[in-house]
Amino acid sequence: MPHRRRAFVIALLAVGTARGLSAQTTTACTEPRDACAFFNTFVSAFNRRDWPAFQATLDPDVSVIFDRPGPPARQDGHVAVEAVFHLIFPDAPALGGAPPSQILPLRLRAQDFGDVVVVSFQLAQPNAVGRRTLVLHRTAAGWKVAHIHGSSASAPSQ
Repeated sequence: MPHRRRAFVIALLAVGTARGLSAQTTTACTEPRDACAFFNTFVSAFNRRDWPAFQATLDPDVSVIFDRPGPPARQDGHVAVEAVFHLIFPDAPALGGAPPSQILPLRLRAQDFGDVVVVSFQLAQPNAVGRRTLVLHRTAAGWKVAHIHGSSASAPSQ
């Protein structure tokens, strides 16, 4: 994989890595139990780069606002969203020897609105704080990810 593409792939979602968590702990989604079990499946599938399992979590009408350096425009629908996610789900298990980035949620909050649950959390990043919000909704087929919003902010100076 060319170096520029590898850098884009690794930075695409700008997810936190274990190196950045020295003084912080991850948090788990536990309530509401069924939506959080689904969220944990989403995170696990992403972290394992299990494309079929990850793809199954996305609603056909999913929309995503990717963090930098992803595309600046919102991506709507599974075709557009999956095209971007495919960049970080390589056919080969390794990204040129670099370990795949992981979603390690910090300061997680799940807000239950019945058939909609909003999960927001932060990610440790060098010199920044990654912020993620997922909107989950209950369908006849179970929970699905309807929307993901990713952004980053400069970390406060120490």
